[in-house]
Amino acid sequence: MGHFGNNLLPLIPELIEFFHDPVVRGALGSVLGPGYSMHPHRALHRNPPGSDEQEFHKDSYWGYTRRVRNHRPWWVMVMYVPQDTEVVKGPTAVMAGSQHLNQRPEGICTEVPIAGAAGSFVLIHYDIWHRKMKNQTDLNRYMFKFEFTRMAPPRKTETSQPWQQPQHAPPLDLSPVWHASWDWLSGQAGCRVNGKAHAEELASDDEATGINAGYRLAAAGQKRALLDALDSNAEPHENKRRYSDNGRIWQEDAAVRNAAHGLVQLDGEALPGLMDVARNGTPRGRKHAAFALGEIGSDVAIPSLIEALGDDDVHVRIAAAEAIGILPPSSDSRDALLGAMCDSASEVRFDAALSLVRAAAQASTELMAGAIAPLEEALYDTNRYVSGYAAEALERIGTAEALEALLPFLRTARWCPHTDNQHPF
Repeated sequence: MGHFGNNLLPLIPELIEFFHDPVVRGALGSVLGPGYSMHPHRALHRNPPGSDEQEFHKDSYWGYTRRVRNHRPWWVMVMYVPQDTEVVKGPTAVMAGSQHLNQRPEGICTEVPIAGAAGSFVLIHYDIWHRKMKNQTDLNRYMFKFEFTRMAPPRKTETSQPWQQPQHAPPLDLSPVWHASWDWLSGQAGCRVNGKAHAEELASDDEATGINAGYRLAAAGQKRALLDALDSNAEPHENKRRYSDNGRIWQEDAAVRNAAHGLVQLDGEALPGLMDVARNGTPRGRKHAAFALGEIGSDVAIPSLIEALGDDDVHVRIAAAEAIGILPPSSDSRDALLGAMCDSASEVRFDAALSLVRAAAQASTELMAGAIAPLEEALYDTNRYVSGYAAEALERIGTAEALEALLPFLRTARWCPHTDNQHPF
């Protein structure tokens, strides 16, 4: 059996029935909110008999590790096992609670095999450390992987469910992050954490200390210290393509990254400083400022992010393209994203296309009408994810004009699941 990659679903269309199950839809919706999107990437993972175990790693974002990884649950994976999968068969294993670590998790987190009966599935944060375990049987082990993303931030509310420390918390204590993520999912803003921190801890050799320091400095109102750390690394970015993240360069951006996540917790109070860094800061500072502006979610940041789409550094343009998509859509942001669809870097184009999907999920059909012709052209982009996102954006716009643009492409691109070498016609 070969590697069918993104053609897996049309090859086995019955798989979509699993994702229509109320339990699966409920699990995804509870984390990602209504109207979440199934990403065009999916894969069948095979673990053959006697294969060696993998090194723990984080997945890249389809061949790139240049985007800033979210603490908030914008992205998840579902791993579905179609056969009884015992530990001896070499399932995937995750490191519990490791999703926010960029540092290697061995010796910090506990390994948990994803073993279970046929039909079991696990919902995980996209960025969790994981690996293939050793298959000690004489049978192939299979697992289907699908990815999903949230379309919009949670709606803000006046009240939220009170935070409770998990009963079975992992050994790695990132309570400030967990508490803040709970509040965000509950529609609350702000940073309500305990403990003190010092700015130098943002660059700690123990990454958990650095992560927690960002949140605790925010809770203490240390905006200036966080902004200084955000723009503290003048080293240029490197652009090596990686299909997974092995955690060996995690310290390069540690202080900058931890400061950015802390500044997000300051909400609107951080906007002026972040917009200044987005325009005048170092490349790493501009990238992380654009990320933070998106996470805060205020439309005040739209002009700054539109300007960042023209930055000379591709890392900054990637961050800006995604950030615009999680802000309230407008005609200015729509037109800026359509312009970014012509960027020479495919990663900018597919993040701009994703942001147009999010805009189509939130905006009126009148606002999105001007995007239909460019999205039709993007269906034939050389990057598969630009094409996939363009198709979904047109589907979500849903007008007669949008569907008229989409249907000829789908008719040509259709994969016949009944055709193979034994049944060619």
